[in-house]
Amino acid sequence: MKYINALRCRLASWILKQNFSKNIFLARRISPNTTSLIQHRKRRLKPLPLPPRSHLIYHQETVDLLCARNSLESLLPQIPEEDEILLLDIGLTLDPELILPIRDRDFFSYRSCRTRLLEQGSYTYGLNTYMDGLLAPVLFVWRTDYIYPPGVMEAYLKTLERKVSFASPYSVWVGHPHLTSGFARQNWNQTMPWNTSFWEEASEPLSLYETQDPALFAIDRKLWQKIGGLDHNLWGYGWQFAEFAARVRSVCPSRKISYFKCPSPLHQTHSSSLMHNPESHRQTAQDGIKKFQNFLGGPEAYEIYRLKQVLPPIPPQ
Repeated sequence: MKYINALRCRLASWILKQNFSKNIFLARRISPNTTSLIQHRKRRLKPLPLPPRSHLIYHQETVDLLCARNSLESLLPQIPEEDEILLLDIGLTLDPELILPIRDRDFFSYRSCRTRLLEQGSYTYGLNTYMDGLLAPVLFVWRTDYIYPPGVMEAYLKTLERKVSFASPYSVWVGHPHLTSGFARQNWNQTMPWNTSFWEEASEPLSLYETQDPALFAIDRKLWQKIGGLDHNLWGYGWQFAEFAARVRSVCPSRKISYFKCPSPLHQTHSSSLMHNPESHRQTAQDGIKKFQNFLGGPEAYEIYRLKQVLPPIPPQ
């Protein structure tokens, strides 16, 4: 049909160029209608290639700007150029200059959100609102209160080559009270090359696998959509990532889940770091516990959860 349409178009076009009174009338009668032209168009071109991976870098207003600077300077050089980056600024506190190294990427965007409602300042709100807008089949979540040693992204990529659907570092390092963003910046010469012994002396290890609290992870888009993201009932501090990890285990075969060994990300101490300010954050912690108790069905269920929460470590491979 498209060849017949082409002939009719050519004939109608020739008639339009002739100088007689009925040329327009005849051209309209001979030419195909617009529906037929569109229906028998040339084959559609393939769309522009999408990025192979997408990265949501989450910045909370409670994280100071130097913290974010340290984090982004350690992370951004590790993300491949062909990947998408979404820099999510919850609270509109991020310094625009921090965007300069990545603003010329093919797939980069900056999104911001005010926090007039308390829920808008939570990881739950941020991830559930913005993750589905990412483009790639594999989605990463990073936070600006961590410093990322060289090799973290490389370890992620090697893990994802095994066709896993969920990947998270086996463990992280949580800085002692003095390991603030200022301390990290004063000792920035210890990051390139990474001085493992120096940073480990200023921090304590925390196993994301044993506690099942994957604050950093990569996930297959279909799995994220299948489990529906984080549970909004648990927004705030505490338990939404533990519940999220449990739902991942409930729908995903264990062979598709990997808590992998890598140079462990380093958490910087900042004003909202609950582990170093238990008194000032007592109410925040209690609110989180109460939410999780209600979610599980009562204090007894929460007691049993805590009894069995920590998984035994995976033997070294």
